[in-house]
Amino acid sequence: MISHPLIIVTATVLLGLVSAVLLKEASFQHFQSWLPMCFLFLGVLFVNCLRFFLWGYVHKRHPISLTYPLGSTFFPLILLVGHFLYGEPVTIQKMIASSIIMLGVALLSIEESVDGI
Repeated sequence: MISHPLIIVTATVLLGLVSAVLLKEASFQHFQSWLPMCFLFLGVLFVNCLRFFLWGYVHKRHPISLTYPLGSTFFPLILLVGHFLYGEPVTIQKMIASSIIMLGVALLSIEESVDGI
């Protein structure tokens, strides 16, 4: 299995984005029967279970001080998804907060790579 933490954490972040989009789309639906809602629920459940197992895999093999902060890239990405898919506003406060998150992730990643990870 792939063992580079950046690849696995990126996959978990993307799965988180898929889950968030599925749930957002579900909120727009007016289900006429239980069947489509059940399939959507099972899809979200599957995505999150896969994400859970990937997190377990990456945390077992790599330092949590590296992998967990990388997962924070979800927050700036969900801001972009919300803006481009749903027209949600991006304020200066949100841009500054996302920039701070990304700067923190970059600093932690640089420190870990210097330490020999």
